[in-house]
Amino acid sequence: YFGDLDPLFQAMEQGLVCGGYLAFTLENVNEETEQSLLESKPDWRWQLTASGRFAHRKDYVIKTGIEHNLEVVSYEKLDNFRYERGEGVRGHLFVMRK
Repeated sequence: YFGDLDPLFQAMEQGLVCGGYLAFTLENVNEETEQSLLESKPDWRWQLTASGRFAHRKDYVIKTGIEHNLEVVSYEKLDNFRYERGEGVRGHLFVMRK
């Protein structure tokens, strides 16, 4: 589990051949927390949630990918892609190419 994605993306950049693809999911915070973060910390990138998992902001993931020569070729917002204590968890599905 990662908060700061830079080391992970650096490793993916080094290990992926040019033209190679990668696909992954990440959690996002719930809508109420997202609104609160946007108001209190507009530049938030990732957040440790009560479940002990990290949630990531879409824009942060895209920016980090670009910094490591990884372009988004597909993105899907995921609602209820898993459940935590009966509550649906929001997330992201990214497909990137080097």
